[in-house]
Formats: sequence, structure tokens, C-alpha cells
Amino acid sequence: MTTQNNVTFDNIGWIVEAKIKEGKREEFKAIVDEIVAATQKEGGTLNYQYYVSDDGDVLVYERFANIESAHIHITNWDNFAERWLDAAPGTRMVHLGNLPEELTSRHAALAPKLLKPFGGFAR
Repeated sequence: MTTQNNVTFDNIGWIVEAKIKEGKREEFKAIVDEIVAATQKEGGTLNYQYYVSDDGDVLVYERFANIESAHIHITNWDNFAERWLDAAPGTRMVHLGNLPEELTSRHAALAPKLLKPFGGFAR
């Protein structure tokens, strides 16, 4: 747990933004349903939440219990990545927390920005 800058939390996770291609919304929803079902079986995935605007902007919030859980999720993601990105190419990625290089390098294609804990708490 981080305790600098009045921070009493540590986070292992990221936010992914994407844009659903024209005519691919239903296809993307089917892929999301599959990956959500698979991710629910990952015990260490604490949050896996999709938000989509009416015009197809996607935001995915992912949070993990530990580094190992994040690695498991990324490995499972590989089963869906090609179809997911074909329907909704990634536009931005933000890493949240203190993530090791071997984890951040898996997302290099989206040039993730690393945001470190700065202030706040978790319960």
C-alpha cells in the first residue's frame, strides 16, 4: 500500500478507451459479453466495467487484486483481442498504480500513460 502524498491505497489496473466502428456495435457487444463471462472466472479481477456512449465511445475500467491477476487477465484477453480491436480499435490507455515493466509492455501498442497514486484512499 502506498503512503506517500497522503495516499492510503494502491491500485493495479488501467482504463482503456476505444471507438466502435460504424455498423459493428452488435458485434462488439457480443465480444464484450464473451469476455465479461470469461473474466468473471478470474478470481483476481475485481472490476471489469464497460461504459459506452450512444455514438460508440468506449471506456473500460479494469482493476486487479494483484500483479498475478493482471497477468492472468492479459493472457486471457489474448483470446479476444483480435476480434475486439477489429470492432472497436483502441484510442487511449491509462495505467493506474505502480505497474511493473513486464505488465506495461504488454500494452505498448496503445502507448499507455502511467498515472501513479497521488492522493486519496480506498476502503
